[in-house]
Amino acid sequence: MECLGPQCATMLLEWLRTRAEAMPAEGEDVPGRVSADGASKPVQGMLWSSVSYDDDAPAIRSEAELEGAFEHLEYAVFRRFENQLTRAERARLDNTIRNVLFKIERYAARLAGEMGSAVERRRRVIEEMVVEAREKAERLRLQARRADLKLAQLADLTPEGFEEFVAELFEAIGYTVDRVGGTGDEGVDLRVERKGLRGVVQCKYHKKGVVGSPELQKFLGTIHHTSSHKGFFVTTRTFSLAAERFAGDHPIELVDGPRLVELVREAMGPGAVKEPEPLWF
Repeated sequence: MECLGPQCATMLLEWLRTRAEAMPAEGEDVPGRVSADGASKPVQGMLWSSVSYDDDAPAIRSEAELEGAFEHLEYAVFRRFENQLTRAERARLDNTIRNVLFKIERYAARLAGEMGSAVERRRRVIEEMVVEAREKAERLRLQARRADLKLAQLADLTPEGFEEFVAELFEAIGYTVDRVGGTGDEGVDLRVERKGLRGVVQCKYHKKGVVGSPELQKFLGTIHHTSSHKGFFVTTRTFSLAAERFAGDHPIELVDGPRLVELVREAMGPGAVKEPEPLWF
C-alpha cells in the first residue's frame, strides 16, 4: 500500500478509532473468536487482505491465487533481468518463471469465455516481456565478453580502438550509446543514456602521466553545453588529486584503469571466470 504522507497517518488513526469503537465490552461474547477452552480470544486485525500463492502447488485454484501468481511472476522477472545474479540464481529464477507461466496458462484454459481470454492476454504480455528481456540480456552478455577480451589488450589498442572498447562497455552495462568522435566533437566521444539520465563520455588514451583538473574544467563546460545530466571521463591512466577534488564538486564520474576493470566485471556478472588483472595500469 502506498503511503500518502500525512494522509496515511490520518487514515491509520481513523481505522484504529473505528476498530476501537467496534470492540465488544468486557465480558461480551464475540462470535467466531473462541479458544480451545471455550473462552473468547482476540484475533489480529488486518489493514489489507493478503493474496496467497503457493509456488510449490501444482495448480492455481482461485482468482486470489491467480493475482498472487501474477505478482510473484512480475517480481521474478524483475529480479532475473534487473539484478546481478549468480548462475545458480539465474537458473532458479528461470525455472520459477516457466512454472508460473505454465500454471497461469492452465488456469486460463479452465476458465470460460472472455475471462479466460483476458487471463491469457495478461500471461502473453509477460511472456513477451520475458523473451525481449532474455534477448537483451544475451546481447549485453556478448558485448561484455567482447569488452572483457579487449580489456587485456588495451596496451595495444589505438585511441580509436579504446573509444570503441568504452562504447561496448557502456552498452554492456545497460546504456544506449551514440558515438560522436571525430573533428568538432567538442570533447564528446560518446553520448549515453540510461533510464532518463543523459550523459557524455570523453575517452583519453594515455600511456603515461596523469589527468589533471584543467582537462576536467574544460569537460565540465561540454557537459553544460550539451545539456547533459552527467559526464564520464574515461582514461587508462590515473587522475591527479586536484582532478579528483574537482570532480567531487561537479557531475563528473572519473573512470581510470582499476575502475574500468570493475565495470567489466559488473558487465560480466557474478561468477564469471576472470583472468588476472592486466598490467597496463
